[in-house]
Amino acid sequence: MAEEDIENARPGATRPVDVVRASWRALATGGLEAMAAHWHPDIEWRAVEGAVDDVGVFRGRERMRRYYADWLAPFDAFESDVESVLGEEGDVAAVIIVTRGRPRGTDAWARGRYAVVYTVRGGLVVRGREYPSADAARAAAAALAG
Repeated sequence: MAEEDIENARPGATRPVDVVRASWRALATGGLEAMAAHWHPDIEWRAVEGAVDDVGVFRGRERMRRYYADWLAPFDAFESDVESVLGEEGDVAAVIIVTRGRPRGTDAWARGRYAVVYTVRGGLVVRGREYPSADAARAAAAALAG
């Protein structure tokens, strides 16, 4: 992905954490397509290394859309939000995401909590890495920002 394309992705860029929060609100209120509007066309992503949904690094809005569609498919109901901000510097934001979903055919709710380090440029998410803990995300964010 060309650096100038990333820098000029969307005019009026806001703070990274604002873009991240807006993307999760968009999922809640408008669904996956609304969330995808917050991703750069050449977004790069990695799930928690070694997790069941870890397919390695992947790129592109369409691939990201499929990843999330697969992730959401087992649920009749799903909720998620940014629980807390671990840090923000420059175009990097580290956050804790909480999820809650009701698997199809059950009355039980499954809960999840993980950290993500986002890189946001031009008002769009250009990169994301998921981590199993806040400490791992903080260390990764510091390495990116430093």
